[in-house]
Amino acid sequence: MLMTGYPTQEIPAGYVQGPALQGMFLHLLESVDPAVMQRLHADNRYRPYTLSPLGVEDLPVSGPSRERNFQGFRLSRQEMLQPGQPCSVRITLLEDDLFPTFSRYFLAQAEPTFRLGNVEFQVTNVLVAGDNGNPWSRYISYPELIAHAARQQRQCRIGLRFLSPTSFRNGDVDLPLPWPRLVFQSYLKRFCEFYPVDFLPDFAEQVECYTGIGRLDWIRTETIKTKNVLLVGFTGDVWFHIDPKAPPDLVWQMNLLADFALFCGTGRKTTIGLGQTMRM
Repeated sequence: MLMTGYPTQEIPAGYVQGPALQGMFLHLLESVDPAVMQRLHADNRYRPYTLSPLGVEDLPVSGPSRERNFQGFRLSRQEMLQPGQPCSVRITLLEDDLFPTFSRYFLAQAEPTFRLGNVEFQVTNVLVAGDNGNPWSRYISYPELIAHAARQQRQCRIGLRFLSPTSFRNGDVDLPLPWPRLVFQSYLKRFCEFYPVDFLPDFAEQVECYTGIGRLDWIRTETIKTKNVLLVGFTGDVWFHIDPKAPPDLVWQMNLLADFALFCGTGRKTTIGLGQTMRM
């Protein structure tokens, strides 16, 4: 889903990113069903949702700044957001039963709003399906994802675009690099939390054995400034190449997870803006 709106008064750009966005989302759920919010807050599993950074609307860009573009909006580089400035945030839900709770918030109000920091944002639109031509707003079931991957089971070239800073945890340190094993292992863990599929027991090891990087475009370190912390990761385009001798089960499972990336995000802190990803 893509939710658009605008601030009703001036606010520092860093105050509307990261944990502030997560707090806004949980508050919307709590106002409809406090039990749902409590479950999400207390759950030790992977969170069944992701949030993009708050972007400001802009015309599509090309060249070295292309990786900042969120299909019509971009990360803010200004210190202050101005009243009336169009903004967007993308929300994905990995469990079907969250959508009715989320949608009831908007159905119950003639002019819905949300708060970031101490500032109220007026909601202007919420896109919830893919028939509007915007690839960031899409619905597909887990069985449909699996069926689509089965039809492209010999696709050995997988392109992923990392649009918001992406990073992994490696032991006690951050690793902002598109290492194939870490990328696909992050998708595997999330998928297994929400839908039962018999993945290869040594999936991560086989990814490491049979997968290389064929091309990197516009890879750079990117940051999101929040009120209290600086979120750091890489952005850009990566083409992963799977060895043609790889087991067929590995190839279709990697294609399945690459399709899932649009919904689950990549790496760590996907609930506060990191890891927004699109398959190319």
